[in-house]
Amino acid sequence: MVAVRVLCIEQCRACLLIGQIAFFSDANEITHFSTSNTGETSYMLWHHQCLARRVIRSCNRVIKVAVRCHIVRLHVARCADKKSVPRDLSCPSIILATWLLVFALPQRSRADDRVDYSYEDYAENVGRIHVATQGVYFESDIKSWFSLNANVISDAISGATPVGAPSTPGTNDVATAVMHDHRYAGSITGNFKFGNNTLSPQIAYSKEHDYRSLGISLNDAIDFNEKNTTFSWGLSHTFDQILPNPPGADPSITSPRNKDSTEGLLGISQVLDQNTIVGANLTLGYSDGYLSDPYKRVLFDDFPNGNPLTVFPENRPDYKFRQVVFLSGQHYFEPVKGAAELSYRLYHDSFGIVAHTATIEWHQKIGKHAILSPLFRYYTQTAADFYGKEFPGDPTNPTVFPTPQYYSSDYRVSAFDSYTFGIGLSVQVQKHVSLEIACKHYVMVGTDGVTNPGQYPTADTISGTLTIWF
Repeated sequence: MVAVRVLCIEQCRACLLIGQIAFFSDANEITHFSTSNTGETSYMLWHHQCLARRVIRSCNRVIKVAVRCHIVRLHVARCADKKSVPRDLSCPSIILATWLLVFALPQRSRADDRVDYSYEDYAENVGRIHVATQGVYFESDIKSWFSLNANVISDAISGATPVGAPSTPGTNDVATAVMHDHRYAGSITGNFKFGNNTLSPQIAYSKEHDYRSLGISLNDAIDFNEKNTTFSWGLSHTFDQILPNPPGADPSITSPRNKDSTEGLLGISQVLDQNTIVGANLTLGYSDGYLSDPYKRVLFDDFPNGNPLTVFPENRPDYKFRQVVFLSGQHYFEPVKGAAELSYRLYHDSFGIVAHTATIEWHQKIGKHAILSPLFRYYTQTAADFYGKEFPGDPTNPTVFPTPQYYSSDYRVSAFDSYTFGIGLSVQVQKHVSLEIACKHYVMVGTDGVTNPGQYPTADTISGTLTIWF
């Protein structure tokens, strides 16, 4: 099934970006994304950020909590935002990394030499989509001026996904299609230090039975003002292909369909005092080519229907321009040995979707070796201009019954709100070993008063990461 992907998100991003991958982002990547059809970075598919963990570097600033932060970067590794995963859960083709306050845990002599193994289980309600993800991440300082990191990811996706067809009259049943797929992905990134710059080229590849993606990116982080200020810029491009299905399969794609996406990012972070960091970045992206989901269907009012109803493939515009503004702030409260992380994300695209994401997370140090991190995220979006439950016209007789130029009944481009509740625990097991576990609960609620409520899923995610430093 076509994955709307990014590692860890357009959504996720983050997939999650994790995708990244991420998942969770741009969405419809939730995308994630088409790679990025909605506004929320893949957050539920958070594993795509965890599995392809970004290079975490010491900020080298005089902060009592020994702050470590993610450098804001564009990443092109793709995430498994399958066509069934909600847009705001998926993965953007771009991951907007947040600045995290992490507490001072026992220090290692070479904190950037590490291997991670991660596993995440994502399960929607009532037998919908289930994704089991495994990943290995490696990072090492080769020279004082050069480090290398790479990751490989395997996703096993199964379950039932809504196809967009209307419910049986008099019921709230959701028309679904059963799907099974495996996705394999990987990326490699070099980090070159010279002067105040850290230049990071990356190449990434992702493959499943009906989708292939190759991505390249270049990011630069520039420190100045005694390393209290960091300016970041990045460029990325992905070459995606929707691949033909076997003869007789649905949909009957007989030749590859291409999609290209280009994104650029400008960001800045500032240390305000020994306990406070703020950041902001702007992302502009453009996609063209085949942006429809070949598995989604729509109903036309003027087609002489019978039982069962006859539905037709959706048709989205073949280009999309998107803009994302991301603001974040973190503050360490020394009396309670805890840190608050707040972020806001504004998303807009030429499909007509406007989305807002607000996140609050608290990091509480427990004893000498553990951090407990509860999280709440709220997301809301408007519908795409071409979204509808059904449409006028008859595509088999457009002269008499003309149809709209674009149309989609995919609930991921409808108007909805979503809520994510989560909690994570990080433990320093010993000097060279740490363990992270987390669980999240996701709820999506339609807000247009028209779309069948059964289209919108709830989901639970359980994840864990084992890290070994060497």
